[in-house]
Amino acid sequence: MIVKICGIANIEDAREALSIGADWIGLNFVSGKRRLTWDQARPIIEAIDDASRFVALAKCTAGLVEETLLLQLQGVGVQRLQLYGDVTPETIRQLRQKHFECIATFPLGGEDDLAKASKFIASCKDALPDYVLMDAAVAGQLGGTGRQANWYLLQQAIAQAKTADWPSLLLAGGLTPENVAQAIAQVNPMGVDVSSGVEKKPVRKDPELMRAFVKNARATI
Repeated sequence: MIVKICGIANIEDAREALSIGADWIGLNFVSGKRRLTWDQARPIIEAIDDASRFVALAKCTAGLVEETLLLQLQGVGVQRLQLYGDVTPETIRQLRQKHFECIATFPLGGEDDLAKASKFIASCKDALPDYVLMDAAVAGQLGGTGRQANWYLLQQAIAQAKTADWPSLLLAGGLTPENVAQAIAQVNPMGVDVSSGVEKKPVRKDPELMRAFVKNARATI
């Protein structure tokens, strides 16, 4: 079970998240109150000294991630991207050629969201993303809202083999220490992703909530 703690914005939270057992930590280069500049993110990456533990949230415009950001990430060894915006199959293909792992992110509100995700995945053909992340569907927001994704709909789609050809599934959207075990039991994802659910105040992570989240997620294995 992969456990990702997203929206990390300082060195202390990064170290704490990894020390209690998180596999990945997310750095947001996209939008919102947890968004980081490169000057803010680089000291966090360098302090951890293990680039494989990081996921960079990046926005695509017209199918492209900003080249400067890609070069900056490659320069410190971060090779895992969580993609938002105008992502196309060609986006995935080009990033894979540059040796980036790709997490394709989709909202999960209704049946149409599942259909769009399936259509995109089918169109990727020989250049699939490494992971598919299903998050809550909130208009104008890319994530970190604390709103719960439609787990039941995803559970039904999995039971009906509608996701059989998908890459490995990651689940986000309103996860907390209290509900993560239930979410895993319903959906059986390869990993779970939390941000606001382990915060007691905006942007700063709470060590006890992070510890409880990791413990409860791993208890399902």
